[in-house]
Amino acid sequence: MMDEEEVILKKKRRKKRRRRILIRLVTCVILILALIGLITVISLIVYGVSRLVNRFSQGGSQASVVETGDPAPVSDIDIPNVTIDDPVVVSSDSSSSGDQHLTINLQMLTKNPYSRPGKPLNSVNAVVIHYTASPGGTAAQNREYFEDLRIHKTTKASSHFIVGLEGEVVQCIPTREIAYASNQRNDDTVAIECCHKDESGKFNSATLDSMKKLTAWLLVRYGLSANDETIIRHYDVSGKLCPKYFVEHEDEWKKFKDSVADYIEKNKEALKAEDYLIFKQ
Repeated sequence: MMDEEEVILKKKRRKKRRRRILIRLVTCVILILALIGLITVISLIVYGVSRLVNRFSQGGSQASVVETGDPAPVSDIDIPNVTIDDPVVVSSDSSSSGDQHLTINLQMLTKNPYSRPGKPLNSVNAVVIHYTASPGGTAAQNREYFEDLRIHKTTKASSHFIVGLEGEVVQCIPTREIAYASNQRNDDTVAIECCHKDESGKFNSATLDSMKKLTAWLLVRYGLSANDETIIRHYDVSGKLCPKYFVEHEDEWKKFKDSVADYIEKNKEALKAEDYLIFKQ
C-alpha cells in the first residue's frame, strides 16, 4: 500500500516540477520579448534624437520638405552676365567698402535631389525671409548643412542665399533655380536664410543691413515694388514660426519692410548698376 502511495506522490512531484519548469520557461520568454521590445524602442528614440541633434548642430535650416522629381538640365547661369563657372570675381583689396555695394560669396551647392535639384525658377513674385533656427550658426555652417543633405538624405531643404552674423552673404543656389525653402511658394520666390545669435531669433545690425540690401536688390532686379506681397516671411506662406523674431514682433517686421522700401527709394539707380553686387569665391 505504501509503495502505491509513494508512486502516486512521485508522479505528483514530477508533474509539479514540470509545471514549474514550464512556468519558468514561459516567464523567461516573456521577459526576453519585453527586453527586445524595450531595446527596440530605446534604439528608435536614440536614432530620432541623433538625427535632430545632427541636423541642428550643423546649422540646420527648418525649410520645408517638398516633393521632387528628376533634376532638370539647367544652365549654371545665375544673374545676367554672371556665370558660376566663370563668375565676375574681385580680389579682396579691390572691393568697395561703400554703402552702394553688396558682396556675394559664391558657394554653389552640388546638384542633388535633396538641396539643389536644378529645377528652373521661371518667375519671381516675392522674396521670402527665413531664419536658420540654429543659434550662433554661421552662414558657412548652414551652407554645409545644405550640402551634406545629399549624403545624409534626412530631409529636403535649402535657400538661395544665407546672410551671416557679420553681414556676409553666401549664395548657395542660382536665382534661376528653385530652392527647397518656402513650401508651395518654392516655384515663384527667392529665399534668404538669415543667421541669428540666440534662441530669440533676433537679427543683429550687420545681418539686418545685408538682408535689407539683398532684398532691395532682388526686388529691383525682378521689377517688383516693396510691399506686403513681395516681401514675405516663411510664416506668411505656411504658418511656420519662421523667422521667429519677425513673427513674434510684428512691429520689427514692419520696420524691416519699411527699411527695404526706403533703401530702394534712395538707392534705386545704384541698385540697377551692374557692379552693385560684388562676387567672390
